[in-house]
Amino acid sequence: MQTSDSNVGSPPISASIFELQQHSNTSSVGSSSRIPPLPVEILSEIFLHSMSDDLPFFPTQRLAPLIFTRICRQWREVALGLPWLWTQPRLIADDGFRERVSAYDLWLKRSRGCPLSLKLECYTDLSEARSLLQPYIQQISSLELTFWYCRDPFILEDFHGLKELVVHKYRGGPEQITDRSISKLPVNLHKMDISDLQWISCRRLDFVADSGWAHLTHLEINVHGLDAFPRILRLCPNLSFLMLHGIFHPIKNQEPITHTNLQRLHMCGDMYPTSSRNLGLFKVLTLPNLRGLQAAHMGRWPQEEFQAFLTRSKCSLERLAFCEVSLTVQQREEYAALVPCFEIIKI
Repeated sequence: MQTSDSNVGSPPISASIFELQQHSNTSSVGSSSRIPPLPVEILSEIFLHSMSDDLPFFPTQRLAPLIFTRICRQWREVALGLPWLWTQPRLIADDGFRERVSAYDLWLKRSRGCPLSLKLECYTDLSEARSLLQPYIQQISSLELTFWYCRDPFILEDFHGLKELVVHKYRGGPEQITDRSISKLPVNLHKMDISDLQWISCRRLDFVADSGWAHLTHLEINVHGLDAFPRILRLCPNLSFLMLHGIFHPIKNQEPITHTNLQRLHMCGDMYPTSSRNLGLFKVLTLPNLRGLQAAHMGRWPQEEFQAFLTRSKCSLERLAFCEVSLTVQQREEYAALVPCFEIIKI
């Protein structure tokens, strides 16, 4: 079902449904003004398109999907018969968690075994949240964790159905809490975004178990110093996509590294286009299957070093993009002739 342009500026679906609820509550039994029944297929489409990507952490009767259960008997039966309506739970583990645990549990039960996309905000002791989630662990395929004032790590190793993980950290709590939470990941997890965490240095990566990240194929991370880059490649032999943000100090470890699976590399540093600091990164790398490279805020581009990297890697580069990187006119012309898709991205 596609929404037309004529719906732009109209009130949210949930607000209109709330008006229907008020109408239903005030209509008398047998009144001609009662809501006429709709085909189940149409109701299902309405319910699908009224679901928000950002549900509240506190279950509320005024928003989808809970409001569907309060309009009339037909709507309630249809809503409870659609498990996918209940697959985006939002939980907040704070001092009031115990008061909401029964509502959270009812929501999870209504998903009836469907894959869950879970958001969990962690403030205090996580033992009760772990206890609640235990029967549903294998259903959770996507997890977004936010650490606030949290005292304990959230151990993920037994989340065998987990495929995607996003981790945020705000305010209080030591780095060890988040580090321990992601030190050993479940074997089926392939995509992880920890770019919101504080700068991760090569030394800090010592918290990762040798095989803890081995199954990752997609990683987004913030680093402090480029020495973390080779360490990441060694920890993640199956990586095909890497997005690297952070402070790009010159690399100190000159030990060469070859990674045969990396296909796309995005790097965003902290250098002005006029900076001539030599990072030395491409001197140690060999990436034979690299297909796309995007570089931003990396100062003057190391032309000779990069050309030697391409020759050594023998990769068939299909896309090369630069943003706020200093290139000469000759370099631009050479790359435009060499790479099928060459871009200069403007902010």
